[in-house]
Amino acid sequence: MSTPQSGPQQTGAAAVQARTNRRLHTRLAINREVWLCWQDRQGNHLLRAHAMDISKFGMLVEAEGPVSPGAVVSVEAKATTLGRGCVRHCTPCGMLYRIGLHMPDRTKSLVDSPLEEPWG
Repeated sequence: MSTPQSGPQQTGAAAVQARTNRRLHTRLAINREVWLCWQDRQGNHLLRAHAMDISKFGMLVEAEGPVSPGAVVSVEAKATTLGRGCVRHCTPCGMLYRIGLHMPDRTKSLVDSPLEEPWG
């Protein structure tokens, strides 16, 4: 009986590329200021963030503060709510935090709108 052999292990940039390619939905780079709003035992919270990319069911934002994984946040722009999402990860990145949001009810309007701020 033989044991199955796995292929060569990828390292470095090749491993990152392979992980990226496993995503089910493509990401669209965006440049938009957003606000994350949520409520927990400590009260109501409002955190300014920068939306970096968006996909069919999620968004990656960068913020000056952390948000706990599992928190349900509302993502808002200047005059509109873009959707609600669940924090999947919050990873320190230098002085900022990269926050991955799962947003199954994300509105289509964010992808269809211009990449620059419509109000300024």
